[in-house]
Amino acid sequence: MMTSRERVLTALDHREPDRVPASIWCTVDAYKMIRKNLGLEVKDRYPVGSTTWTQDVSVEEDVVEKLGADLIRINVSPPGGVGFTEIEGGLLVDEWGVVRKRVEYKGGSYLDIVKYPLENATVKDLEDYPWPDPADPAVTDGLRERAQWLRKNTPFAILLQCGRGGIFEQAKYLRGYAKIFEDFVGEEEFIHALFNKLLQVEKEFNRVGLEAAGEFVDVVRMSPEDLASENQTFCSPSMFKQLILPYYRESFHYTKTLFHGKNPNGKIQFHSCGAVSYPFMEGLLEAGMDVYDACEVKVKEESRPVSFKQRFGERLSFLGAIDVQWTLPFGKPQDVRNEVRERIKEMASGGGYILSSSHRITPDMPFENIAAMYEAVRELGEYPIR
Repeated sequence: MMTSRERVLTALDHREPDRVPASIWCTVDAYKMIRKNLGLEVKDRYPVGSTTWTQDVSVEEDVVEKLGADLIRINVSPPGGVGFTEIEGGLLVDEWGVVRKRVEYKGGSYLDIVKYPLENATVKDLEDYPWPDPADPAVTDGLRERAQWLRKNTPFAILLQCGRGGIFEQAKYLRGYAKIFEDFVGEEEFIHALFNKLLQVEKEFNRVGLEAAGEFVDVVRMSPEDLASENQTFCSPSMFKQLILPYYRESFHYTKTLFHGKNPNGKIQFHSCGAVSYPFMEGLLEAGMDVYDACEVKVKEESRPVSFKQRFGERLSFLGAIDVQWTLPFGKPQDVRNEVRERIKEMASGGGYILSSSHRITPDMPFENIAAMYEAVRELGEYPIR
């Protein structure tokens, strides 16, 4: 039997391991629920946020082991060690200056933007803006020790996320969704100035993270970048190629070069939600993407996981693809098993697939369904796939 790390690395090398590997990605509220149901100690607080605005958590090795998953995630910390500063009215300001409010819902919460700090900014304003400092010692505090301990003491493959905002994604939060798309048409000078600033910050976060821990990790996940809704991309392929892709290309190349200096076999992982189109995927592959997550299911047909596997599977690995919109929150354990079976049949042939949820696991998903997903991949994911 392979170790978890051997299983993941074999799959990412487009070879068939002993069984389909699995990963876990969840919010802090869901994490507490999972720990409770597994009979594990639950703390009042856990560090959250692979990027400041997210409420996800680095899942600890006892949960990964109990669920039978194979990949463990770690990430850098925010500058200053604190993701948010609370201001008047209970609002929260993140390291980028974006102002959010916490919105509660049954079993958890999320953060909603109420102020875009660069909504009315000029190119000159960008020079004077207080950008996050990747060189702050808190960013990598304890990172090397944690990665080294995991490599020495656990069988898991390790995924590291260093970037804390991204380029196109963070631009939307700083400038505003409506404003950034207006800029695409009428303010290209500003777009390039903003994207270049964000590129430099992204590169520096990746540099300090990889210098601290690169030799101990197997996959580096770039800052998540949502490029599409469920039905279409946010811009045309030509606009993507002209205005966005060059910055991804430089970021991927810079990061992969540093990473391969530490681990010559390391992989670069990229996330986007939505119906990312074939031209976008070709561009991302050309830029250096090795792994794509989280493979949404309820998108238009050409952007579904099975379509991507058929078209790009010889060059690209995939992580995710178990539906978080209906199956995990509203289905029954048998529905989850059926989807795991279907997804393995579609995605696992020839390796190149790590099974996980198609986005974060949230606290509205019954534990029985979460457990069923990991039980099913262990039972149904053995190679050769039947």
